[in-house]
Amino acid sequence: MISFFFQSAQKQSHRFWIETILAGRAILFTGWRVRCPCCNWKLRAFTQGNTSLKTREKGYCPRCNSKSRHRRNWLFLKEHTDLFQAPTRLLHVSPKYALARRFTKMANIEFTGIDLEGRPFAEHPIDVCDLPFESSKFDAIICIHVLEHVMDDRTAINELHRVLKQGGWALITVPIDLQQKTHEDPSIQTPQERKIHFGEEQHWRIYGNDFIDRLTSAGFEVALNRAENIPRSIQNKFGILENEHVFLCKKTLPTPTTQ
Repeated sequence: MISFFFQSAQKQSHRFWIETILAGRAILFTGWRVRCPCCNWKLRAFTQGNTSLKTREKGYCPRCNSKSRHRRNWLFLKEHTDLFQAPTRLLHVSPKYALARRFTKMANIEFTGIDLEGRPFAEHPIDVCDLPFESSKFDAIICIHVLEHVMDDRTAINELHRVLKQGGWALITVPIDLQQKTHEDPSIQTPQERKIHFGEEQHWRIYGNDFIDRLTSAGFEVALNRAENIPRSIQNKFGILENEHVFLCKKTLPTPTTQ
């Protein structure tokens, strides 16, 4: 118990310094050309990320450090879900700082963040393939660019379906090429090989247009929202890339029983 409170205090201190640094940098980028919907900051430009003062088209927000995908997801959530109004038990897998910093302050959201690597808003080190929650616990789940890091992604998807309430929804995104099938090979094990084949050392695959099949086989009803359908003016205003597709997965069937 003492260890838990010590770690919690460390995370609060860490978040304080992150906010202090980001707030200081944001002043230098104040302007009117672009805007971050995650923190509502009006900006002259986005940055290269981390503590960089260099600009980058459709890069990171200097105030909350959101990436293009986070801004895309925020706008999607505002338009296509009731997350910002309805009482919601939310599970955020590997919480993204720019989103979680807002969700944790919303009175209507009961926030649970999980991760294996100690992210600021993840209170417990939990494996997405072995969730310690009872079935049908959460009203909503957010899982952004996580599954490509999971070797057994089908088990992870089944677990997300299990802990979601009947009628609940999950926003799931992955790096994906909709022009091809999923590229993966379990024999590719080393970080060096994975970077060559899958783009990053921690990735196990590059998803393709059959990703929906993995989601539906777990029991989800899936709707694909394509990024290229977003008006160009919105893409430019909020710094959104054309390959950040969103899969909105609804739980309409019980979790399939394993034979």
